[in-house]
Amino acid sequence: MASSVSSISRQEVSTLMRQIQSNQLYNRQLSSICQINGLKSTGVKIELQNRIVGLIQEAVNANDAARFCQVRQSIINAIAQRGSPAKMPARHTNSTPSHSSLATQYSPTASSYSPGTISYQQQGYNVAASTTPNRHLPMPQYPTSTMSSTLTFRPSPFYRIEDHVSTLRVCEVMTAHRHSISIPLELNECPALQRCLGDRSYRVMIFCSSEATGVQNITFPYQSELKVNGSDIKANMRGLKNKPGSTRPVDITNALRLRPGHVNNIEFTYALTNKVGHSISSSVLLESLPLTGKRAVQKFYLIANLCKVTTVSELESIVSNRLTIPKETVVAELNKIAQDPDVVATSQILSLKCPLSYMRLEIPCRSLSCIHIQCFDATSYLQLQEQGPQWTCPICNKPAPFDQLAVDNYVKDILDNTPKDLESVTIEPNGRWRVHSSQDDQTNALEGSAFGDDDLVEISETIAHGGGRKMETPRNATPNIRTPVSNGSTSMPRGAATFSAKRPASAVIDLTEDSDEESVRAPHKRQNTGANGGCNGFAGSYLGESPVGYSS
Repeated sequence: MASSVSSISRQEVSTLMRQIQSNQLYNRQLSSICQINGLKSTGVKIELQNRIVGLIQEAVNANDAARFCQVRQSIINAIAQRGSPAKMPARHTNSTPSHSSLATQYSPTASSYSPGTISYQQQGYNVAASTTPNRHLPMPQYPTSTMSSTLTFRPSPFYRIEDHVSTLRVCEVMTAHRHSISIPLELNECPALQRCLGDRSYRVMIFCSSEATGVQNITFPYQSELKVNGSDIKANMRGLKNKPGSTRPVDITNALRLRPGHVNNIEFTYALTNKVGHSISSSVLLESLPLTGKRAVQKFYLIANLCKVTTVSELESIVSNRLTIPKETVVAELNKIAQDPDVVATSQILSLKCPLSYMRLEIPCRSLSCIHIQCFDATSYLQLQEQGPQWTCPICNKPAPFDQLAVDNYVKDILDNTPKDLESVTIEPNGRWRVHSSQDDQTNALEGSAFGDDDLVEISETIAHGGGRKMETPRNATPNIRTPVSNGSTSMPRGAATFSAKRPASAVIDLTEDSDEESVRAPHKRQNTGANGGCNGFAGSYLGESPVGYSS
């Protein structure tokens, strides 16, 4: 077994040093390790390696075993992300555990996700961390099975593997026929199951992988069925399409009969192991799977584990009391962008609704790698990851793992100082914000309407007694046009002598009006309807007011 958490083995330190300084990790993995541990994540490979080595040396000099375990776990995860577990240095002497088993022994717990007093700096944001010290629960003692001790599943904040309750079962290759594997579970034979009786947070879950060593994603055969005591277990064992790592373990606790002397029968039926499932990495297939003709075939490995489950509400509390992005840091970053001569800074609209649930934000958070101000709600995000873990930002699609989620105090301050029904605010380039209400939209609409009226060009045309035609643009852009009233009739429809590229007005031709019966109401603004019958049609096409001072 591994050394205790209170001591650091020199051999473990030298092993980590060799892994970092070798060519086993790419710049992408080294940068990820630096990000997780609060180091600068840019630069050439030798710079990234030196930063990580220096961090390991600092933890050793300070005899900080908890910090050392955290750095080691990030290195193990980075090696697993490369997609070639076979290249991991999993073989050491008997006194030193393999790094794949170290990942099992030091899997992150709900409390160990708190990075303590670590100060993160990502994308220019100084992130304040909680002063709560790291807390590590006692490491579980796993059965000494050769395969199960070297197989580790990728850690999740929603559960922690406490113990194995079955041996590792091999699902042999089945290219055409169906095959079943039976796993018996008895309370007397597995005392760890007693914890499920007194604490509902302990659950029995079925895990499956396509490899027997290293850190693996949960991967079931393409066609899989699970029965417990003859009852079908309804669960999604494929995950999201083309999303490796999005498959969850299957919880069978409610179907078990945990009483002394009763043997529970878990029956796993599968087929088509030659078909690549949704959660299998193609790079792993190419490197580690044998080929039959042109079709890849593979084995699967099944095991039942006792897990300690962490609820979404508990994870919310961890996020709320852990990392925060200070308000002053966000304002300083906005001012920095505004002062950039190559960037034209304008105001922006900040939505106070979560892009996932479309409800008002309660716990505004984002990843440390995100450079946008828009936040998502921690509750909605965690609920989504619980159903199908992807851990990507819903706004920019950058990785947003649980240990990099931070509460944005700038947005939180806006939420605390605005009414609950407000949907958005306007952020100025200097970082100040103001309420973006419907009055702003009405003001903009009125300004746009006034601007449109100023563009109107009105043409008044009068047929003078001498037969001459006279045109002028009225002084008022929107004159009050009045139509004379004929004998025995009501008021006539208004004619429009207004022509505009924006709002063209239709002309009205009145054929019922007799020009001889016309009366003049306002001599200085008289509507011209034509002096004789030959001009009635023309006058109807260009109805408008007469020039000021005109008299008949």
